Formats: sequence, structure tokens, C-alpha cells
Amino acid sequence: MIKTVLIAGGSGFVGRKLSSVLKERGLRVYKLSRKKTKRRGYIHWNPDLQTIDNKNLSKINYIVNLVGANIAEKRWTETRKQELISSRVKTTHFLRMLAPQMPNLEYYVAASGINCYGPETEVVHVETDPYGDDFLSQIVKEWEEASDKFSDICPVAKLRSGVVLAKHGGMVKKLSIPFKLGLGSAIGTGKQHIPWIHLDDLCRMFALSIQYKWEGSYNAFAQCSSNYDFMRAYAKALRRPFFMPNIPAKLLETILGERAVMLLGGTKASNKKIVSEGFMFQHKTIESTFKHIVRR
Repeated sequence: MIKTVLIAGGSGFVGRKLSSVLKERGLRVYKLSRKKTKRRGYIHWNPDLQTIDNKNLSKINYIVNLVGANIAEKRWTETRKQELISSRVKTTHFLRMLAPQMPNLEYYVAASGINCYGPETEVVHVETDPYGDDFLSQIVKEWEEASDKFSDICPVAKLRSGVVLAKHGGMVKKLSIPFKLGLGSAIGTGKQHIPWIHLDDLCRMFALSIQYKWEGSYNAFAQCSSNYDFMRAYAKALRRPFFMPNIPAKLLETILGERAVMLLGGTKASNKKIVSEGFMFQHKTIESTFKHIVRR
């Protein structure tokens, strides 16, 4: 019997790739969409109005929750901060409200963020460490607490993803133009750590979590690279110079406001827990990963 996955946030950068990966593994995939469409495999919903086309919900065996407004897209006004939280927390609560209409639901896995431990220190964080007190940490805390509401009906996992790398999306897309022009550089001190993961590895991680029903929180990244090493590796993969001075922190804070912490801050963490589950990264170093992305 074919098992069915429901992806919330399935039209995004990660969701599109994950949908293909799950289908290749023999799963039926439905995506939740705010847009009405007659295309197969889509379920229309409006989490703000708490409405949904529920005719296929009884088929759902697994939920993958990737939903959430883009954190880096707009300046963090107080209104925007509430949007960032609501787009994750309220939508997850609505999914939980729908669970009684999914009598065959047997597993729930959600995206989460590695930036949940607060400002970078010398501590190498593991999953049992407390949340930080900054805004990004609080988003993750509320997001994960909402996901844990599913734990009374099925196993729950939360994958605390690092920066996701792929050719046509995420950070690589934002960096590509200045780096191809030979204008790439490190940011701030260049010493802050960037936990990162290739999109292919992240999608395999979601697929394996469904297969083996992992439970709890997992730091989901391949390596923590310094900002300098990260940027230099991308320039080298593109065969472009890397001689520009570091972008000053003050300049970024002026341009981006509070969002600058996403580039100027860092996180040291351990991925031993996910590795202990038997997960093997296909993309292990930042140098080989960028070479792979550029050559594709």
C-alpha cells in the first residue's frame, strides 16, 4: 500500500526538491497551497482563515512541516517579527487542529533552525542545550513547541537545519552575482561560524526520518565553517579572486538593521546525534560542496 506524505511549505526552495525525493522513494505526495489550483497533488488551505479542502486528509500518513515566511526577506519591524512567528507557530497549531481528520497519521517531522542557541560562544552546542534569549532563538522555541503538540498522537522530529546550499536557491543565489564579478569577501570579522548543509543531504535526512521515525530535535548540518573559509571556498569554486576587504559590520547593520545578526552572528554546534542515527553526509566539506554546486 502506497504511503502518503503531506508537505506544508512544499512550494518553497526545500519543499520542491523534497517532493521529488519522496516520490522517487515510492511515496504519494500532497502539498498544501494557499493558491487554488486544479493541479494534482495540491490541497488548498488558508491557515489564516483556518480553512482547508479536506477531502484527501484521511489518506495522510506523514506530515512534513516546512512552512514559514522568509526570515531574511524583509526588515525586522515589530509587525514583521510577528509575521515570522505567526507563519510558523499559528500554521503549525492549525495543522494540529486538523489531525483528527487524519486517522492514519503516524509520523510528523518539521523544519527548525540551528540558530536556536543564542549568540555564538566557545560552547559547541548539542540538542539538549537551552534555547537562547535572542529573537531567532525565540522563533525556534515557539516553533518547536508547536510541533511538539503532535507528540500525543505520533512520533515527532525537528531538524534544526543550517544554511541550505544548492545552485539555484538560498544563500548561493544571493552570493552568485557579486562573487562571479570577483567582488566576494568575508563578512564582519570572518571568524563567525556558519553551519551548512547541502540541499540533497537535507532532503535525504527528511526522507530517512520518515523511514525510521526518528524522534526529538536534531542539529541538521554537515560542517561548521568560518565565514571566511565559507566565502573563500565559494570564490575558489567559481575561479574568481578573493581579495576584497571584509564587509564591515556597521555597514551591514545600517543596511539590514537587526537582520544583520544572521550574517554577523554564528553558531558552533555538534552533529553527532544525527550521525549516530546512521546518517551519512554525501557533501562533507565546504570546498567539495561548492565545487559540486558550481560544476552542476
